[in-house]
Amino acid sequence: MDGIVTRPDLWANFIWPAYAVTLVGLLGLLIWAFVSMRSAEKKADEVKRR
Repeated sequence: MDGIVTRPDLWANFIWPAYAVTLVGLLGLLIWAFVSMRSAEKKADEVKRR
């Protein structure tokens, strides 16, 4: 078995934290996009009222 890397703990040490970082980044991106969209809609409504 020399030369064969068996790392069952790889999921616990790298993959799950990578998933967590990805999900946090995705949620942040969605929140940012929603806030930007609402701001743009508000500005568009103000322009229509003039």
